[in-house]
Amino acid sequence: MEGKQSKKCDCMKHCYSRYEGALESFFGRLGSVINNSPVLIIISCIFVNCALMVGFLRLESENDVEVLYTPHDSQSSKDRAFLTSHFPDPTVQHFMSYQLPDFGRYADVIVMSKDKNSMESNVFFSELREIDNFIKKSLFVAGYNGSLNYYDDICAIQFEKCTVFGDVVLTKQFERDFLLNNLTFPLYNGSLISPFLASSEFKNGLLLSAKGVKLRYYLRRNTTFSSQWEINFLSKIPEFKTNYTDLSYSTSESLGKELEKNTNGDIQFFSLTFTIMLTYASFASASSFLACNNIANRVLLGFAGVLAPLLAIGSAIGFVSAIGIQFTSIVGVMPFLVIGIGIDDMFILMSGMAEGPSLTTAPSINDRMKYMLKKSGVAITITSITDLLAFAVGATSVFISIRTFCIYTGVAIFFCYLNQLFFFCPAICLNERRTQQKRHFLCCFKISYEDDRSKTSVYKYFCSGTVPKKRQDVESSLEKYPKKFVTQCVLKPAMGKIVIFGFVLAYICSSIYGAINLEQGLSLYNLVSEDSYFHRFSLWDEQFFRTEQVIALCIKEKYNYSSTSTQDKINSILSKAKTLENMDQTFEINWLTAYKSSLLYDISSEQIFIDGLRKFIRNRPEFDNDIIFTEDFSQISSSKVYLKSKDIKSTNIQGALMLSLREYSKLAEISCFFYAPAFIFYEQYVQIWPSTWQTVGAALGVMIVITIIFMPYPLMVIVVSLTLVNILLGIFGFMYYWDLTLSSITMIHLVMSVGFSVDFSVHICHAFLSVRSEDVKNALPKAFDIVGGPVLNAAFSSLLGIAMLGFTKSYIFQSFGKVMFLVIGFGLFHAAFVLPLVLWILFPCYSSRPSKHVKQSYQSDWSQNDVQHPIWISDNHKSIEEISKSLRLCHVSQYPKMKISNEKVISLPIMYSLGNSVGYSYKSINIYCTNNERPCCWGFVERF
Repeated sequence: MEGKQSKKCDCMKHCYSRYEGALESFFGRLGSVINNSPVLIIISCIFVNCALMVGFLRLESENDVEVLYTPHDSQSSKDRAFLTSHFPDPTVQHFMSYQLPDFGRYADVIVMSKDKNSMESNVFFSELREIDNFIKKSLFVAGYNGSLNYYDDICAIQFEKCTVFGDVVLTKQFERDFLLNNLTFPLYNGSLISPFLASSEFKNGLLLSAKGVKLRYYLRRNTTFSSQWEINFLSKIPEFKTNYTDLSYSTSESLGKELEKNTNGDIQFFSLTFTIMLTYASFASASSFLACNNIANRVLLGFAGVLAPLLAIGSAIGFVSAIGIQFTSIVGVMPFLVIGIGIDDMFILMSGMAEGPSLTTAPSINDRMKYMLKKSGVAITITSITDLLAFAVGATSVFISIRTFCIYTGVAIFFCYLNQLFFFCPAICLNERRTQQKRHFLCCFKISYEDDRSKTSVYKYFCSGTVPKKRQDVESSLEKYPKKFVTQCVLKPAMGKIVIFGFVLAYICSSIYGAINLEQGLSLYNLVSEDSYFHRFSLWDEQFFRTEQVIALCIKEKYNYSSTSTQDKINSILSKAKTLENMDQTFEINWLTAYKSSLLYDISSEQIFIDGLRKFIRNRPEFDNDIIFTEDFSQISSSKVYLKSKDIKSTNIQGALMLSLREYSKLAEISCFFYAPAFIFYEQYVQIWPSTWQTVGAALGVMIVITIIFMPYPLMVIVVSLTLVNILLGIFGFMYYWDLTLSSITMIHLVMSVGFSVDFSVHICHAFLSVRSEDVKNALPKAFDIVGGPVLNAAFSSLLGIAMLGFTKSYIFQSFGKVMFLVIGFGLFHAAFVLPLVLWILFPCYSSRPSKHVKQSYQSDWSQNDVQHPIWISDNHKSIEEISKSLRLCHVSQYPKMKISNEKVISLPIMYSLGNSVGYSYKSINIYCTNNERPCCWGFVERF
C-alpha cells in the first residue's frame, strides 16, 4: 500500500516537473531573445506605449451617479422607460411632483433653526420667506434676445402658476396654525406635509414640533435655461446671509459635479504616492548602505521597475479611451493598484536574478537571464493572469462603474506584465552588462578595485565596488533583515508558531462576526468630501427628514374601466399592497376613486364612462397626467394611481419592499407594475449581494483554475484556494469594523482583492515547490529567502502608497485605501506567517525526498566515469543546461545554501568552437553531495 502511494506521489512530482520544465523552457528562450537585443526591445516598448497614449485625445468622462452606481438595464429602468414614452412631461402643465418618472430638475434648500431645536418663532418664518424671495426674484439667466429669465419663467407649471414643493409653509395661515399648535399632521388642508418638515413630532393628528423645512424648486425640462439657472443658483445662494437660520442647498446636478470635482482634486495624491513608492523601491533595490558596493548597486533598476507600470497606466488609459469606453471617477484609483502590482513583479524578477549563478561562476549573462525568467517569469505570469482574469470577470458586472473600472484596470495589468518582460527585463540585462564590465551604477565609469591606502574613505565609499558573488552582495538592508526577522524570530521558535495559531483563530472568529453583520447601501453624502455643500445637504436630508416614497401603480394595457370586474382587480392589488408592513394604509391618490364620487360617473357604457371622465378631469386637472387615452378617445390605454410607503431608512427594507410590490404586480390579474423614482437606486440594494457573490465567486473559480494550470499540484491548489477564501472572509468581516458598507463602490474593491490576494500566496507556494529540498528544516528558510524579501518589500511599498489615501477627501479613494490596506495586510499576514507554517506542516506531502524504492536506485556511486563523452559547447559559451544534462545533476543554484557533507573536484572534458577551429580542454567542477552521500548538484570551481 505504501509503495502504491509513493508511486502516485512520485508520478505527480514527475508530471509537475515536466510541466514546469516546459514553461521554464519557454521563458528561458525569451531570456535569450532579450539578452541578444535589450536596447532595441526597450526602445520598441517605449514607442508602443507612447503610441497607445495618443488615445488620450479621445478621453471622455461619465459622472452620472445613476448610470455608474445602479444596475444596468434593471427592471426599474425599463419601467421608467415605459412611463417616459407613454405619459407626457408633467412639468409643462398640471404638475404634481409624484407624477415625475425620475427626480426631475430642481433646486433644493433646507432651512434649519440655528439651535436645531424648533422653528417656533416668527423670525424663522420671516427669514424663510426672505430666502424664497431671493431665489425667485434675484436669480436669473439671460435669454436669447437679451431678456432675463427668472424662476417664474422656467418653473414647473401647476394650475397655470409656478409650484414649489413645500410652499405651504410660506403662507401666513401655516405660520399661525404652527405657532398655535393647531396644525394637522401628516395632512394639512389636503396637502401632505410630512416629507418637507424636519424631525417632525406629532400626537393625535396634530404637529407638536419641527426643526426645519425643505423647499424644492422644480424646473421645466423642455428648456435649456433650467440647467443654466441651476448653475446660477449654486453660485449665488452662498452669498445669501442668514441671521436666525442655517441654510444648506443642492440641485439635481450637484452630486455628479461634486463627485467629479472631488475626485479630480484628489488626483494630486497620485503623484505623491508615485514619488513615495519610487523612493522606497529605489532604496529597497540599492545595495547595503553600510558597505556601499557601487558596482552591485541596483538603485536605477528600482526606477525602471516603477516606470514600467507607470507606462502601462498611461497606455491603458489611452487604449481604452481610443476604443470608446468612457473614463469614470472611480478609475482614478487604478494607478495605485497597478503600481503596487508592478513593484511586486519588479522585486520578484530582481530576486530571481539574485538567486541565479553569479557573474563570477555563470558561463554568460545569457544564462543568468534564462535562469531569472525560468524561475521568476513563471511566478509573475501566474499572478498577472490571475489578476487579469479577476478583472475580466468583473467586467461582466451589471454595474457600469464596476465594468468600466475592471476594463481599465485589466488592460493596465496586461500592459504592466508586457512592460515587465520587454522593458524591465532588458533593463536588468543592461544592468548585468554594466556589472560585468565593473562600471559605476550611476556614472558608468569603470572601477578597478585596488586596496590603495592613499584613497580617502569617502572615495572608497562612493567610487569603489566589486562584482557580486552571491545573493547577499546585491541585497539591500530592506531585503535582508525583514525576512531574517520573520524566519528566525517568528516562524522558527515554537512560541512563535503558537502565537500565530492564536492570531488565526481570533482572525477567523472576528471575520465571521463582521461578515454576518455587514450592511449594504451607499449614502450619497459619502461620495463627496466633508467640506462640500452637497455633503452637508445630504447629511441633513438623511438625518432630519422622513424617507417616504410615493409609489405609482401603472396599469400598462387597455382595459374597460367601466367594468366593475376591472375596477375590482385594481382595488384588489391596491389593497394587497397596503397590507405590507411598510406601506401607509391611509394614503392613496386614485383618480378612479375620485371619479366614482363625482356626479359625472356613469358606467352604462365604456364610451359614456370615457366622456364623463374627460369632463371630470377638466374640473380636477391634477389627474390629467395620470390617464392616457387612445387617439379616438374610446379607451384608456394606460393610467396611474398612487400609494405611499412609511418612513424607511434601512436600505435592506427599502429593497425588500420594492421586491414585494413587484411580486404582487406579477400575480395581479391585470398587466401592471409598481414604480417610484427611488426604485432606480433600490435596485443596487437587491442586486449588490447576488452580484457580489456571483462576481467574486466566478473570480475565485478562475483563480483556482489558473493555479491548477500553472501549479498542477493538488495540495498546493487546495492551500492557495483556502488561503484566498480566508483572506476574502477577513476583508468582508473587517469592512464592518471600519464602517464600510457593501455597495457598488466597495464591490469594485472586492473584485480587485480576489486577484491581488492570491499574488503573495502563489509566490510563497511556488517558492516552496521550487526549492526541491529534502529537509523540512531547510525548506522554510530556503523558500522564504527566495521570495520573502520581494513579498515583504512589495507589501511595504504598497502600504506606504496607500497611506497617502488617508489624506484624501474622496470617499472613493478613502474606501479604496481601507480595502487595499485589508487586502495587503491580510495577504501579507497569510503569506509571511500562516502559509509558511501550513506548508511546513504539510512538507512530507510535497517534499522532494524520494520514496524508499526510488531512493535505492540513487544509491549507486556517481563517478567521473559517468561522463562518457566530451560535452560539446557551441558559441564559445559554457552552457549550464548542457553540462547539467550530461551529468544528470542540477546546478548548485538549484540548491542554495544546501548543507552538504562533502564535495569532490573532477575534470570535465569540454569541446567548444573557436572561430573555424574546434577546441578541447578540461575544466574543474565541484560535485556536491547530501548527508546520505548522494550526489545532488554541481558547480564551477571558483578559480575557473
